[in-house]
Amino acid sequence: MRRWVAVGLVSILAATLAACTGRGGGQLAPDGVFTGAASFGFTFSCERSSASVQTEPPTGRLRIQLSYSDHGTNPLGSGFSVHGTVDTLPPVLESMLCIGQEPPPGGNELIFLGRYRTTTSVPTGFAQGCVSATPLCRFEVIVRDNDRNRAPSSGDFFSIKLSSGTVLESELAPAAVFYARAGVLRSGNLTID
Repeated sequence: MRRWVAVGLVSILAATLAACTGRGGGQLAPDGVFTGAASFGFTFSCERSSASVQTEPPTGRLRIQLSYSDHGTNPLGSGFSVHGTVDTLPPVLESMLCIGQEPPPGGNELIFLGRYRTTTSVPTGFAQGCVSATPLCRFEVIVRDNDRNRAPSSGDFFSIKLSSGTVLESELAPAAVFYARAGVLRSGNLTID
């Protein structure tokens, strides 16, 4: 069963993660449900190092860092912060995901999943099984570089979902998602290469 999940995961993630990088940060504006801004920053890479001087450089490495803070009241209660990291993948699977040379689908959108840990106290509506210094629960982020000009812009898009699920799968189980927020940036910039 695990082998089939891994094969399915490779097929789906390879389409979205092959040889690309993304980075950026910014703020989502408050709206009717969220009373405060949400700030975030992320880096994503799935490539071999261009700085390698080895004749046979190591295979590609998947790297993800995410920092996210909701600064106001929200459907869970008060504000909170999380830090996300890449899922732990077997080296062969990780290499398979990072060897392609294709740009992301559409050229300007990146979807990535990983694990997160809380970095502040959390509201009462936060999934209690996910309040831990050890990242176990999973997140999904979608970023879209709508202007593609590498300059600060309010037109780029950011979406985050936090899940109480802990199983590595190609997408989050909808029933396990307890927090979701998305929108175009009020300030900041996203870049996808």
